[in-house]
Amino acid sequence: MKKVRLQNTSIVLIVVSLILFSCGSNGDLRGGSPRLLDISGLAWIQDNTFLAVSDAKNSDEKEFTRVSLLGLPDSLSGINFNAMKPQFPGGLSNDLESAAGIPGTNKVLLVESANNNGAYQRIFLADVGENSVAIKETVTWTDFTSVFNVEGSAVADAHSGLIFIWAERNTQQQSTEVKWTDLQLEPFAIGQSGHVNSVTFTLPADLIDQNGDPLYNRPIVGLDVDSAGNLYSVASFDPEGLVPDPDIGPFRSIVFKIGQVVADDVVLDEEPATMSILDSLKVESVAIRENGHGVEIFVGTDDENYGGILRQLPPP
Repeated sequence: MKKVRLQNTSIVLIVVSLILFSCGSNGDLRGGSPRLLDISGLAWIQDNTFLAVSDAKNSDEKEFTRVSLLGLPDSLSGINFNAMKPQFPGGLSNDLESAAGIPGTNKVLLVESANNNGAYQRIFLADVGENSVAIKETVTWTDFTSVFNVEGSAVADAHSGLIFIWAERNTQQQSTEVKWTDLQLEPFAIGQSGHVNSVTFTLPADLIDQNGDPLYNRPIVGLDVDSAGNLYSVASFDPEGLVPDPDIGPFRSIVFKIGQVVADDVVLDEEPATMSILDSLKVESVAIRENGHGVEIFVGTDDENYGGILRQLPPP
């Protein structure tokens, strides 16, 4: 089957200072202005509305916002931020690192990263309204697989039904596994077939520095899929463990189109197509909007002490 290739494009963003009207992940006013502190996961809902999740931890960040609805700006007032307070079964979420919209519905998966190899292994099924997010059901990663530090997830409408796609960030490695299994909504279940499929995604060889280290040390931190089945991902560089204060950077990120959903499988391209390069930003999420103007790629960042931003990328 002939693979669909998108034209490569690269744009470098050098950001000195970014201030936008939105709200902090802890809901506080800082210096009199609310700020958006992080977007660890992003899903397009409809029109100009996106759902964002933030990676608040338990127990020292109990007051922080976990889920919000974001509206694209239509004036200098900036992004419209609406903090949500859904009731999480089993207690507050811990480290929500991705959100996956379910095609043809108003439902979204809110996905814990399971970065602690113990508790907080939940995947929440939520209904999204105009000004509401309500969690309806929950499954756990341990129901169908074992994971550690999942930062990218997506749902695709495949040949035989919905499939759930995910990847671990696999810090300091050049590759990670893209995995997928079946998803059903009524009743809500993931991996009922008992089969988890996997394919290895490897960063291009030219993204290695002179010391043999990857320029992007987290090979997948975000995933989304468009209606044609094209799969997009984000890789990022975070200096954690490399500098005295990693929360002030430096950061960099790159957005790829990496493959397609073909029948019921994920088929990776021989070489990922670069959609955008973003210097000084730590992108952690990618969301595809399709509203009559073709495929539009949006990204959300978690720039630690600098805050976060939501931006549309130039078309490929």
